[in-house]
Amino acid sequence: MTDPAAGSLEGTAERRFDAAIFDLGGVMTEPLFRGRQDVDPEYLNLVAFFLGEFRDHYHLPTGAHDLHLLETGKISDDEFFDRMCARYAEAGNPPVDARTAQKVIFGRGMVASSAMADAVRQVKEAGYKTALLTNISRDGEALWRGLIPVEDLFDVVIDSSKVGLRKPDPRIYELTCERLGVSADRCMFIDDLACNIEAASALGMHTIQCLDPVHAADEVVQLLLGHLAAEEVEAKA
Repeated sequence: MTDPAAGSLEGTAERRFDAAIFDLGGVMTEPLFRGRQDVDPEYLNLVAFFLGEFRDHYHLPTGAHDLHLLETGKISDDEFFDRMCARYAEAGNPPVDARTAQKVIFGRGMVASSAMADAVRQVKEAGYKTALLTNISRDGEALWRGLIPVEDLFDVVIDSSKVGLRKPDPRIYELTCERLGVSADRCMFIDDLACNIEAASALGMHTIQCLDPVHAADEVVQLLLGHLAAEEVEAKA
């Protein structure tokens, strides 16, 4: 039975939402850092150092930390890791080559979530506007552009390194809504990080925290279309 809270498939009059906004890493892809069993024990302290900086600084809307500078396009990936490795050594750790550090932390790359890609396709085909809103470095575009069919799935793409803003700064959500031509309270927002979810909620968006892309894909499609994401795929098989 269709959830009465879900959008009407026949038109937009009864719909609660006009658009859905999706994060990239951890939503359109598999989780980025969860369950890292492939790290050489020699570099475990390095990974812990990076994750510690991430924990302490990432949730801040703006700032002068290298994480903020990286994701607003002010420094490159190489500059970020040069500077991070310098801080790592200054903290009393053995020196690590910056290019090696880059491979250790980001070398595994991203793996697309086919379940979420199918969910976005279904939502877009049902008439909802869709956006990709990602915090990413300017060097990362080549990777994510080839990872998923961006142009087919999204009406709007907001890349933090291009617009000079990053989540959870409210201004980047407002910019996304402006480019979609919708109000925040008519948007659904899906992200894996609590700080980004909280910022979107504060603007009036309906939010879904994605702890697993397959489960979140079902939640998105169930709420917007009234069925599980996999049901349409199975019906076409």
